[in-house]
Amino acid sequence: MSVSYKAISLIFVLVAWMAHPALAQTFKQGDTVFVGLPSTNIRDDAFIIGQVTRITENGDYQIKVEDYVEGHDYGAFCTPVAVSNTSNEYGDGWELWQDTRSLRQRNLEYIVPAQNVMAHRSGQYHYIERNNTWVVFGRWLSDAPILAPERIERAINGLEPIGLVGMKPALELAIAHRLAFYDQGWGRPYWPYETVTPLNDLISQIAHLLESDAALAKIWYQRPRDQALVLQDVKTFFLISALDKIVQDAYYQLYENLEKADAAEVASLTQTLAQLGRVKRN
Repeated sequence: MSVSYKAISLIFVLVAWMAHPALAQTFKQGDTVFVGLPSTNIRDDAFIIGQVTRITENGDYQIKVEDYVEGHDYGAFCTPVAVSNTSNEYGDGWELWQDTRSLRQRNLEYIVPAQNVMAHRSGQYHYIERNNTWVVFGRWLSDAPILAPERIERAINGLEPIGLVGMKPALELAIAHRLAFYDQGWGRPYWPYETVTPLNDLISQIAHLLESDAALAKIWYQRPRDQALVLQDVKTFFLISALDKIVQDAYYQLYENLEKADAAEVASLTQTLAQLGRVKRN
């Protein structure tokens, strides 16, 4: 069966639209929508599920809240509107909204920016996938015994539709780290002496990265770190976390039994770590 060029083009358009649930969607009164509020570190992502009750003149949506993330401060994202149970009149709701971490107040609805509003199901999927990506990264941070590089690669391939392209450098480093410590990245753990050569390559790569990116290096070397700078974007946040783990793990290997390792490789790793501020103590 042949497929026309026009049909193929339409398929690509539909796939792209589905992959970006926040693109150019409009909703009508009565629709159930998902309001996504992404965070740099993913763990603080928040959402609201609600019913559209009004569309403002500038295209934002007033919604009646049905569900939301407890404890998140919504004050910067929502404008409260007081509504009457009988006449549905609109008024200033700020004086009624004392706790901006709760959206359960009676007689209040909330205006939210149109760019944060998605279709209910696609919005849920979007944020579930963001969380799944964090879980993969978190499993790497915690040295999960079974975490194949292929699983991390799948996470990399899915970053763009969920707004996490900035995680790619950190996830690529995670793959290299797994390959340095486990056979095929998920098999038997290597003996410490077996990790020295791949760690040497990885730490040299990190040293080069920090030499070539002054802004990143300034944040990474800073003690204590300015958390506002760490959280300035997804790339910076996850790279800092990845560099911390890799350098720390490599440093700890210097104190393992490395008698079978190549002495020159051990010396090189020790020297590069010292340049990164991790000096081995006898």
